Amino acid sequence: MKAARILYVIGYGLFGIIAILGEIIWIADPIRIGDYFWIDQMEWLVKLLAAIPFLWMIGAWKLRPERGSKQLVRRIVNWLVQLSSLAAALMILVNAYQLVLIGVALGAAWLFTLLDLTLSERDAGVSWRLRLLRRVVVITATAGILFWPTAYQVTTPGFTFNMNRYAQVEGGAEKGNIEGVLVIDRPAFPIDWVYARMFPHIAISKRDTTQSIGEQLQAAHSQRVGANEVGSAVAFQRVGIGQGIIPTGVYVLAIMKDSPVVDLLKPGDQITAVGGKAVATAAELSEVMSDVAPGKTLNLAIKRDGEELKIAAMTKPSADDAERAVFGIQIEDRVHADLPREVDYRSYLVYQGGPSHGAILALTLIDQLTPGGVTYGNQVAGTGTIGADGTVGLIGGIEQKAYVVWRSGADVFFVPDEQAEEARKGAPALNIVPVRTLDDMLNWLRTHPVSD
Repeated sequence: MKAARILYVIGYGLFGIIAILGEIIWIADPIRIGDYFWIDQMEWLVKLLAAIPFLWMIGAWKLRPERGSKQLVRRIVNWLVQLSSLAAALMILVNAYQLVLIGVALGAAWLFTLLDLTLSERDAGVSWRLRLLRRVVVITATAGILFWPTAYQVTTPGFTFNMNRYAQVEGGAEKGNIEGVLVIDRPAFPIDWVYARMFPHIAISKRDTTQSIGEQLQAAHSQRVGANEVGSAVAFQRVGIGQGIIPTGVYVLAIMKDSPVVDLLKPGDQITAVGGKAVATAAELSEVMSDVAPGKTLNLAIKRDGEELKIAAMTKPSADDAERAVFGIQIEDRVHADLPREVDYRSYLVYQGGPSHGAILALTLIDQLTPGGVTYGNQVAGTGTIGADGTVGLIGGIEQKAYVVWRSGADVFFVPDEQAEEARKGAPALNIVPVRTLDDMLNWLRTHPVSD
């Protein structure tokens, strides 16, 4: 029984150690093995987690009741330890992306090991109550310190990743050295206040608790997919093999309660014309409205469920500017990305999503499709969203991203123009180049070649 208990306890301790290392794993980001970045190596490092349930499974085998034993409950619990541990280990080894299922399996295995250990001590006549209480208190306290989500969020440095491994376009070839960069942004755990004192550039702030963590992850995933499409379409248009981003219309997202059109428009309506002037984008609608006096009634042409309708809509003064006419609605542009070629994207376990790689993705695909490339020997890193017209937009965690890029040894780090000063707080010695557009990035590289 002693050997089995040791294996169980080693598993508990190993889990805590791996959890702590996992929360600060970004520290090792500069490590490279050939063309493989640290983020690539983590794909197999995570499989070390399987050692924990394997230890528990071996411990359960050693602690199993003797054959023919009448201790039915103990035998059932012991088998549950072995089965849940085996399931967790196999899930980790086969597909570590099943985070929720792996967490459930590990949690179940842990509970069963605790119960199995307690029952074996009780049957052996050992004083088990105090031991059980001590284990529960220690494990619960440790888990709370390491994983209890607070009302705060933490932003830590993250990882660089090889953009040519992340995205590969049909008919293109890897040429330049281009890196994307990401930060870790998650709910803050109590231990994060300790990390913030130990390591640089860790920021803790209040977080939005109106959305669940699952909803936030889903939104981030959608943003990543959208950035992939826009970045690819913009890149294709730049090299002359696509039409880029094609506007498909202005749509109503929501209607304010005090809107004069509250009974006329519905979310999902497409506005095709205002005052007899066709509109295809929100910018065009705003331009038409700029000459309208508040209180004036305009004829709107809309599409609803495939049917074309015309309505007379009254305007009202804007809450921000009494001289500006508005309908009291929220609108969005819907667009179609022209993607004449396939792009293969790589998934990363620690990269759940977000739009901040859009600009550097566009640069990467242009580099792959341009004879000789466009980096001119520079080791390039960059961040920023990408607009349909090639504008580079603001992103979060710029200070932490600059610190990560500085540690990677990049020659240049392209950042959104308005965030250059904030980026320099993270890496004063890094060559940070502010840009407004994708063309700014291309022009800088063209005029700053690296000599052989």
